[in-house]
Amino acid sequence: MRIVHLDLWSYPAYNADMARPKADKTQTAALRLRLLEEHEELIRQAAELAGISVSAWMRERLIRAARREIGQAGRYEPPGEAQE
Repeated sequence: MRIVHLDLWSYPAYNADMARPKADKTQTAALRLRLLEEHEELIRQAAELAGISVSAWMRERLIRAARREIGQAGRYEPPGEAQE
């Protein structure tokens, strides 16, 4: 059996550059949402099942729903080059 020494002082510096990839655009807009605690828990569980953050889960679903509803009304106009 071989024992490998892990240098814990240099590991965080090495790992810092391996964080999630940077998005092409910075997301700066924010919406505030009030909901019942049980609804918040449902959303958290769904995000966890999807393996993504609550913010990402909500963003993806809300954008998809907004595009669908606007498209069904025949009024969809893409705002600039915004992407999901």
